[in-house]
Amino acid sequence: MRVIGLPIRTPLIRQKTRILPPDEYRALRAALRTRHKVLLDGMLFTGMRGEEFWRFLQHPEWFDHDRGVIHLPPAAMLKKKAKQIERDIYLSNWGLTVIERLFDYELQKISRISWRATLIRASKRANLSPRGITPKMTRKTWESWLVASYPAMTLQIALSQGHSSLTALNHYVNIAFSLSETLEMKKYVTGFCGLSV
Repeated sequence: MRVIGLPIRTPLIRQKTRILPPDEYRALRAALRTRHKVLLDGMLFTGMRGEEFWRFLQHPEWFDHDRGVIHLPPAAMLKKKAKQIERDIYLSNWGLTVIERLFDYELQKISRISWRATLIRASKRANLSPRGITPKMTRKTWESWLVASYPAMTLQIALSQGHSSLTALNHYVNIAFSLSETLEMKKYVTGFCGLSV
Protein backbone atom coordinates (compact mmCIF):
# COMPACT_ATOMS: atom_id res chain seq x y z
CA MET A 1 0.00 0.00 0.00
CA ARG A 2 1.43 3.37 -1.00
CA VAL A 3 0.79 6.41 1.15
CA ILE A 4 1.54 9.25 -1.24
CA GLY A 5 2.61 9.56 -4.83
CA LEU A 6 5.47 12.01 -5.31
CA PRO A 7 6.84 12.60 -8.80
CA ILE A 8 9.65 10.19 -9.59
CA ARG A 9 12.98 12.00 -9.59
CA THR A 10 16.61 11.29 -8.91
CA PRO A 11 17.25 11.19 -5.15
CA LEU A 12 19.81 13.57 -3.64
CA ILE A 13 22.61 11.26 -2.47
CA ARG A 14 25.85 12.31 -0.81
CA GLN A 15 28.34 9.66 0.35
CA LYS A 16 25.73 6.94 -0.19
CA THR A 17 23.30 8.74 2.14
CA ARG A 18 19.99 10.31 1.11
CA ILE A 19 19.40 14.02 1.67
CA LEU A 20 15.64 14.48 1.96
CA PRO A 21 14.00 17.55 0.46
CA PRO A 22 11.01 18.70 2.57
CA ASP A 23 8.39 16.91 0.44
CA GLU A 24 10.25 13.59 0.74
CA TYR A 25 10.56 14.08 4.50
CA ARG A 26 6.80 14.62 4.77
CA ALA A 27 6.03 11.62 2.53
CA LEU A 28 8.36 9.37 4.54
CA ARG A 29 6.92 10.65 7.82
CA ALA A 30 3.34 10.02 6.66
CA ALA A 31 4.25 6.37 6.02
CA LEU A 32 5.45 5.79 9.60
CA ARG A 33 3.59 4.79 12.75
CA THR A 34 3.28 7.50 15.43
CA ARG A 35 6.20 6.22 17.52
CA HIS A 36 8.45 6.23 14.48
CA LYS A 37 7.25 9.69 13.40
CA VAL A 38 8.38 10.99 16.80
CA LEU A 39 11.78 9.32 16.37
CA LEU A 40 12.20 10.67 12.84
CA ASP A 41 11.33 14.20 13.95
CA GLY A 42 13.58 14.05 17.01
CA MET A 43 16.55 12.76 15.06
CA LEU A 44 16.01 15.11 12.13
CA PHE A 45 15.41 18.39 13.95
CA THR A 46 18.26 17.91 16.42
CA GLY A 47 20.73 16.58 13.87
CA MET A 48 22.24 14.39 16.57
CA ARG A 49 24.18 11.22 15.98
CA GLY A 50 22.10 8.16 16.84
CA GLU A 51 23.82 7.31 20.11
CA GLU A 52 23.80 10.95 21.20
CA PHE A 53 20.05 11.05 20.59
CA TRP A 54 19.38 7.92 22.66
CA ARG A 55 21.55 9.22 25.48
CA PHE A 56 19.73 12.57 25.36
CA LEU A 57 16.40 10.78 25.84
CA GLN A 58 17.76 9.51 29.16
CA HIS A 59 18.77 13.06 30.14
CA PRO A 60 15.99 15.55 29.40
CA GLU A 61 17.76 18.02 31.70
CA TRP A 62 20.21 18.65 28.83
CA PHE A 63 17.42 20.54 27.05
CA ASP A 64 17.36 24.28 27.81
CA HIS A 65 14.13 25.66 26.38
CA ASP A 66 14.89 29.28 27.27
CA ARG A 67 18.14 29.25 25.31
CA GLY A 68 16.79 27.01 22.53
CA VAL A 69 19.61 24.49 22.86
CA ILE A 70 20.43 20.98 23.91
CA HIS A 71 23.74 20.94 25.77
CA LEU A 72 25.62 17.69 25.17
CA PRO A 73 28.19 17.28 27.96
CA PRO A 74 31.36 15.20 27.52
CA ALA A 75 29.49 12.09 28.75
CA ALA A 76 27.20 12.28 25.70
CA MET A 77 30.08 12.10 23.23
CA LEU A 78 30.59 8.49 22.26
CA LYS A 79 32.22 9.01 18.88
CA LYS A 80 35.93 8.43 19.29
CA LYS A 81 36.89 10.95 16.57
CA ALA A 82 34.47 13.67 17.71
CA LYS A 83 35.80 17.14 16.98
CA GLN A 84 34.39 18.60 20.22
CA ILE A 85 34.21 17.09 23.69
CA GLU A 86 30.94 18.92 24.40
CA ARG A 87 28.64 21.15 22.40
CA ASP A 88 25.41 23.09 22.27
CA ILE A 89 22.93 21.96 19.63
CA TYR A 90 20.92 24.95 18.51
CA LEU A 91 17.28 24.26 17.73
CA SER A 92 14.92 25.96 15.30
CA ASN A 93 11.43 26.97 16.41
CA TRP A 94 10.16 23.75 14.83
CA GLY A 95 12.86 21.80 16.68
CA LEU A 96 11.80 23.32 20.02
CA THR A 97 8.25 22.08 19.44
CA VAL A 98 9.51 18.62 18.46
CA ILE A 99 11.62 18.33 21.62
CA GLU A 100 8.76 19.47 23.84
CA ARG A 101 6.60 16.64 22.39
CA LEU A 102 9.42 14.08 22.39
CA PHE A 103 9.17 13.48 26.11
CA ASP A 104 5.41 12.86 25.94
CA TYR A 105 6.25 9.40 24.57
CA GLU A 106 8.09 6.52 26.17
CA LEU A 107 10.47 5.65 23.39
CA GLN A 108 12.37 2.40 23.56
CA LYS A 109 15.78 2.31 21.91
CA ILE A 110 15.87 0.45 18.63
CA SER A 111 18.98 -0.74 16.81
CA ARG A 112 20.36 1.00 13.74
CA ILE A 113 19.51 -2.11 11.73
CA SER A 114 15.86 -2.09 12.85
CA TRP A 115 15.57 1.66 12.32
CA ARG A 116 17.03 1.37 8.83
CA ALA A 117 14.61 -1.45 7.96
CA THR A 118 11.69 0.63 9.28
CA LEU A 119 12.76 3.64 7.20
CA ILE A 120 13.18 1.55 4.04
CA ARG A 121 9.73 -0.03 4.45
CA ALA A 122 8.24 3.44 4.93
CA SER A 123 10.07 4.79 1.87
CA LYS A 124 8.52 2.05 -0.26
CA ARG A 125 5.04 2.79 1.11
CA ALA A 126 5.66 6.48 0.33
CA ASN A 127 6.67 5.69 -3.26
CA LEU A 128 10.25 6.87 -2.59
CA SER A 129 13.28 5.03 -3.86
CA PRO A 130 14.94 3.27 -0.90
CA ARG A 131 18.33 4.27 -2.35
CA GLY A 132 20.40 6.07 0.29
CA ILE A 133 17.81 5.61 3.06
CA THR A 134 19.92 5.17 6.20
CA PRO A 135 19.65 6.21 9.85
CA LYS A 136 22.27 8.94 9.38
CA MET A 137 20.24 10.63 6.63
CA THR A 138 18.37 12.70 9.24
CA ARG A 139 21.60 14.28 10.46
CA LYS A 140 22.86 14.94 6.94
CA THR A 141 19.47 16.27 5.84
CA TRP A 142 19.24 18.71 8.75
CA GLU A 143 22.73 20.12 8.27
CA SER A 144 22.08 20.44 4.52
CA TRP A 145 18.83 22.33 5.13
CA LEU A 146 20.56 24.69 7.57
CA VAL A 147 23.48 25.41 5.26
CA ALA A 148 21.13 25.97 2.30
CA SER A 149 19.06 28.39 4.41
CA TYR A 150 21.87 30.17 6.28
CA PRO A 151 25.05 29.94 4.16
CA ALA A 152 26.73 32.71 6.17
CA MET A 153 26.27 30.61 9.34
CA THR A 154 28.14 27.53 8.06
CA LEU A 155 30.71 27.61 10.88
CA GLN A 156 28.04 27.95 13.61
CA ILE A 157 26.00 25.16 12.00
CA ALA A 158 29.06 22.90 11.82
CA LEU A 159 29.88 23.52 15.48
CA SER A 160 26.28 22.81 16.50
CA GLN A 161 26.48 19.53 14.56
CA GLY A 162 29.88 18.62 16.00
CA HIS A 163 31.76 19.03 12.72
CA SER A 164 34.72 21.06 11.63
CA SER A 165 34.12 23.84 9.11
CA LEU A 166 36.08 21.77 6.56
CA THR A 167 33.62 18.87 6.95
CA ALA A 168 30.73 21.25 6.41
CA LEU A 169 32.34 22.70 3.29
CA ASN A 170 33.16 19.28 1.85
CA HIS A 171 29.78 17.68 2.45
CA TYR A 172 26.97 20.21 2.92
CA VAL A 173 27.65 23.33 0.90
CA ASN A 174 26.40 23.42 -2.70
CA ILE A 175 23.70 20.75 -2.51
CA ALA A 176 21.37 21.35 -5.43
CA PHE A 177 18.04 22.05 -3.76
CA SER A 178 15.46 23.71 -5.98
CA LEU A 179 14.15 27.16 -5.13
CA SER A 180 10.80 25.69 -4.07
CA GLU A 181 12.57 23.17 -1.78
CA THR A 182 14.61 25.96 -0.19
CA LEU A 183 11.45 27.99 0.37
CA GLU A 184 9.74 24.95 1.94
CA MET A 185 12.62 24.58 4.40
CA LYS A 186 11.86 27.98 5.94
CA LYS A 187 9.19 26.75 8.33
CA TYR A 188 11.54 24.06 9.64
CA VAL A 189 14.75 26.12 10.02
CA THR A 190 13.40 29.49 11.21
CA GLY A 191 14.64 30.34 14.68
CA PHE A 192 17.94 28.42 14.44
CA CYS A 193 20.37 30.51 16.53
CA GLY A 194 17.56 33.04 16.88
CA LEU A 195 17.51 33.72 13.12
CA SER A 196 14.66 34.05 10.66
CA VAL A 197 14.92 33.20 6.98
